[in-house]
Amino acid sequence: MTADIRAVALGAVRRNDELLVFEEQSPDTGEPYYRLLGGGVEFGEHSSDAVVREFDEELGVTFTEPMDLGTFEQVFSYDREPAHELWRVYEGSIVEDWPYEEDSFTFVEPELGIELLACWMSIERLRDDDITFYVSEVLDAVTR
Repeated sequence: MTADIRAVALGAVRRNDELLVFEEQSPDTGEPYYRLLGGGVEFGEHSSDAVVREFDEELGVTFTEPMDLGTFEQVFSYDREPAHELWRVYEGSIVEDWPYEEDSFTFVEPELGIELLACWMSIERLRDDDITFYVSEVLDAVTR
């Protein structure tokens, strides 16, 4: 068990009434879940810089004009291990056109070396009871 709290920077990118999210399967349940794209904040790095870096590393795109949407705290279990994260969420846009032109695409998460699926999902669909989106408070912040 680790006592570390991980700082994470996430980007909320819109395409009309949709958000760009990634899909992964829970190692605990095998069920899919969705989350905004982004990743860990490195020591000494501001979270707004981290979200720009993460979009560049993961998608090869430029995340621009990050606007602070808030801080969210999550204490959860992942692969039967306890985890604790503080999320800094920024709304912004992507300079390149290609992500907006695709309904879904794959990308490689460089730290884990795994391929993930990014897709556009409507905010209303992400609120559905049969969809697991982390976390609903983020959707509230995006739609304020």
